[in-house]
Amino acid sequence: MLKILLLEDDNTISFAIKKYLEKFKYSVKIFKTISATEGLSLNEFDLIILDVNLPDGNGFDYLNYVRSFSKIPIIMLTVKNDEKYILKGFSEGADEYISKPFSLPVLKARIENVLKRTGHKSKIIFKDLTLNDDIKSAELSGKNLDLNIKEYALLKLFIAHKNENLPRDFILDNIWQNDFYEINDNTLSVTIKRLRKKLGPDYEKYLKTIRGFGYKWSELDIEESVKK
Repeated sequence: MLKILLLEDDNTISFAIKKYLEKFKYSVKIFKTISATEGLSLNEFDLIILDVNLPDGNGFDYLNYVRSFSKIPIIMLTVKNDEKYILKGFSEGADEYISKPFSLPVLKARIENVLKRTGHKSKIIFKDLTLNDDIKSAELSGKNLDLNIKEYALLKLFIAHKNENLPRDFILDNIWQNDFYEINDNTLSVTIKRLRKKLGPDYEKYLKTIRGFGYKWSELDIEESVKK
């Protein structure tokens, strides 16, 4: 289910959007003010619908804030059907612009078009584990794992090659290809150990050691393997 953050202070508009989109299996979370989104992780959302005029700030300011760290698709809403506002939105990173009043089917079509156009590729998902490639961060059940660059790259590599036996040399070449000065005999083992600790018991079990060879990210945990 695709998740949408809707930042709109007009209850009539926001609830109409939510009710309509949820008929098509979208999940819509409504916020009326910019301040209400403080501390919110944008990693859990696939798209933002952003009103230009909000009670506690300017939608363009929030657009600039989000664009400073994320490429998440953003659709701007406004009552101003004015070329200068539309051009301002696009120049500052908006993916689409729609003027009020608008039809809900048209909004849905714009959402689908934006998601298709942007490729919706910034997120990598494995069960409750979500990697946001825009900002190189990983969350488990909504909690940030606080991975460093190498730990994130390792996790991404394993999930991209899940159920494959990866030789140590292959992993080192992919993760430390330009950082040979960092590598010693324990470099990979130590990084794997840190990654497993951050993943915790429920997810470190997917990262298997193949003794004398390398590692494997297996979709089957121990219990599932036994059942089969």
